[in-house]
Amino acid sequence: MSEEKVLEEENGQVNCGGSVVSDHSETEILDVVQPPLFGRGICRDEPLSKTGKKLQLFKMLCLTVIPIIGLWGYTVYTLADILNSRAENDKQRSSVYYSIDVGQLVHRLQVERDMSVLYLSELGPETRTFLLAEYINTDRTIDRLSYWPGDLDKANGAMFLSKANFRDYLAAHRQILSRDQFSIQDEIDFYSRIIDTTIYWLYNTITESKFSLVWKILVAYQKLASAKENVGVERALGTMFYSRGGFESHSYFETYNKRLHSFRAHMKTAGMYSEFVKQIYNVGLREQNNGTNITSIIESFRTEIQNVENTSTIDIAKSRYWFDNMTIYMDTLLDIQTQMAQKVIKILDVAIEDLTIDLAVYAILLVVVILMCPLVILATESLTSSIQIYALTLVDKTNELASEKARKDGLLYQMVPRQIANRLKKQKKVEAEYFKSVTVCFADVYSFGHITVELTPKELITLLGSLHNTVDNILEEFDAFKVETINDSFMVASGLPHRSSDRHATEIANFSLKMLNTVTEMKFCNGHRTIKLRIGIHTGPCMAGIIGFKVPKYCLFGETINLATRIKANSTPNKIHISNTTNTILSKYREFKIEKKGDVTQQGKTDIVTYWLVRKSGDANHRVHEHDTDKRQGRQADGNEEDCPGEIASIQESNEYVPMKSNGKSKDDNRNTARVAPTVTEKEKEKKAMKKMKIQK
Repeated sequence: MSEEKVLEEENGQVNCGGSVVSDHSETEILDVVQPPLFGRGICRDEPLSKTGKKLQLFKMLCLTVIPIIGLWGYTVYTLADILNSRAENDKQRSSVYYSIDVGQLVHRLQVERDMSVLYLSELGPETRTFLLAEYINTDRTIDRLSYWPGDLDKANGAMFLSKANFRDYLAAHRQILSRDQFSIQDEIDFYSRIIDTTIYWLYNTITESKFSLVWKILVAYQKLASAKENVGVERALGTMFYSRGGFESHSYFETYNKRLHSFRAHMKTAGMYSEFVKQIYNVGLREQNNGTNITSIIESFRTEIQNVENTSTIDIAKSRYWFDNMTIYMDTLLDIQTQMAQKVIKILDVAIEDLTIDLAVYAILLVVVILMCPLVILATESLTSSIQIYALTLVDKTNELASEKARKDGLLYQMVPRQIANRLKKQKKVEAEYFKSVTVCFADVYSFGHITVELTPKELITLLGSLHNTVDNILEEFDAFKVETINDSFMVASGLPHRSSDRHATEIANFSLKMLNTVTEMKFCNGHRTIKLRIGIHTGPCMAGIIGFKVPKYCLFGETINLATRIKANSTPNKIHISNTTNTILSKYREFKIEKKGDVTQQGKTDIVTYWLVRKSGDANHRVHEHDTDKRQGRQADGNEEDCPGEIASIQESNEYVPMKSNGKSKDDNRNTARVAPTVTEKEKEKKAMKKMKIQK
């Protein structure tokens, strides 16, 4: 068989135009190289084509660029969040600053109210000159406000539409203020309504912003502002109580108690969110100079006012003492309120600074990510190209390796049958086997000695090359194996190493007929010469095994080989000479035209009857029986088939004597049986034959 054909049968490949193409589908190859994870898989493409290269590049870019895009998106989102947080903190900071200004306005209005009440009471001077300073301070506080809401009081909105309207409203009241036209309660109600509206404005200013970091402090700040307003009203009512010897009516008493209870509720609530306020409310406020507990003094006054609604005794000194202590208490609450606002501003400043640092870090990260994208794309494209170049190189090397493997296997299959070669490649021990029935064909060129004299060595080599190539091509169509080739002579056998019952005889017969017809019609040496073949066929038992390790040879041993050589030597040019055993098997099939030749004399042995194989018979439809053996089965077997019934598998299991060839042989016998090794038994038989010849003489 040829190297290419052997490679096809061994590896399941087809040789097309010099390239080796696997008979496995591309899908099967991809199943091994790229096993699918889900369904068809996302990476199962041909990477060596241009389209596959683009797809692979796109997929690799997706694997690298998608995370970068995700990081870029996360960075942008974080930057936006930081910017929003910074803007919110800036807004909170502005709101806190604004609330401080509003708190100052509330305080100035409280002071102006209390000074007006003091003027209307018996404690005040006869003129309003001392009130002018308070009026100026209040106006300056109004001017410091960054903006002015126009809906402070929806019921009386005209006075609160702008700063100018509000100042005009206050100025008009200040001008008509006198003891004859206004009472203390009227003054308290006038300023209290304005202060309540302003405190409500303060609440809205703080509530509109999301103070997630400082909400506790701001709640305390709001409650403290409300408590301070109640203390201011309480100071005015207490001053009136002591300066007039009691309240003028029961409604003043109820207002006082209401303001006192409201102050305590707001202070208690503020103390829940501020430890400093809690300490002042529970422990009390002490004067810094002499350590006097101002809270205790104020509580004693409160107890007196609550228990005695009308004393009918005017005490100006006590009234002044009450007013001074309440003023200190209110100033302390204002300081606490301002400190709380400053603390909130400090916390927000730290938060804004941290956000600024985060903003810078994420901005740098965003720039790095943006710069990384083109670098990653270029690196991925370069890496993909390098991998594909390496893959192409690997494919070329793989093809070269497959070609070298084909040569190696082809040489091995020329020396031994494919089935035996597969065992050798698997490093299995190949033992000698006994075959009960095989058919052996010997053939050579008639008058080859004269041809060698007439042709030059180069022409002779060309002739033999053409002859053997033709024989090899014909041999591929049959279940037969060329055992040996020496110059013009060669030996072909069938029925081994795969046993095929009697079908081997028909295989050799068909092969011989086709070979003879083909060779006789061929022209050699540029069409100037034809050749004639002598062919001999014999069927019988033999031994077969591997000889040699480094250069293994599949050799046949036995009398069958000797007899086939002798039959070939007694053949006529361009005729096929067969033995009686071969004729017996072929006759069962009625496929061939066979003629009797006569006897062939063997020195020291019984003559044998031989026949001529003429041609295939035209009456090929009538056969004695059909055999189920596939004549290609020998090429597909793996070397582990079972023995045919009645045959012996190996030489270790055989006790049957295998007769070998005798010494009587012709010159052709010596040339064509170089592989036959005489045994000790054969030598004994030769000695007996020599003794018998001497006795006859």
